[in-house]
Amino acid sequence: MFCIMADSDVSIHSAFGIELLPPFFDTFYADEVRQLFWFRLTHLFPLAVQLLESGYTSFTFSIERFRYNHAQFRFEGPNGLLREVNFLLTPVVRPLSIGEIDLSAFVTMDSQEFSNIISEYHMFDYVYVRYCMTIMHMIYSLAVQVIITNRRVSFSYAIIQETIITPQDGQCIIGGIRPPNEVQFIITMSQPDAFYHFASQSKRIWLFKEVNSTKGIITAPLGLHGRLVSFFCDSSA
Repeated sequence: MFCIMADSDVSIHSAFGIELLPPFFDTFYADEVRQLFWFRLTHLFPLAVQLLESGYTSFTFSIERFRYNHAQFRFEGPNGLLREVNFLLTPVVRPLSIGEIDLSAFVTMDSQEFSNIISEYHMFDYVYVRYCMTIMHMIYSLAVQVIITNRRVSFSYAIIQETIITPQDGQCIIGGIRPPNEVQFIITMSQPDAFYHFASQSKRIWLFKEVNSTKGIITAPLGLHGRLVSFFCDSSA
């Protein structure tokens, strides 16, 4: 698997990644050293869009073998189109890693439904997620709460705001929850632009819990061989 991960702001405790499996790429090689550097994708994204509109159809990302802080994007297209961009990598202060996903329980919803939730809760630092089979009593917390039963999903922040979606109305699908078990975790929606992009790239959004953790993971499938991922990048949760 090849994964590019992005941490947009050190004050925000979550990060974003794109995980790709073949046939998204032809060849792939990496070692542990090459995981310890980052670059500003915002510097390259406008160029990538421009080249895509100009007919370029593929790119190669590589890191020099004996100079680990030097990397290159090589854009190619039909009729010999070629553009190479060299740039420096910066040492990572805090390495990013996506935790192991607990696949035994999940919530999935239409991307438009997820966009609606983002618009209502992106101002809160964290979203507290709880699966259960009966309506849960109010939990007093500084986090935004999500209560998921076999009948509904309730997003709320203290007693200030609440949003409910239900499988019966076709708004979501809940799996893996049997009474009296429950699952709970927290997520963040504090980067709305990134999450809106999630929703625009996939038909459905999936919410999972990390194994042996209170942290949650949000994923957006990209066909059968890739996905966008939002995850916590530190131990604060």
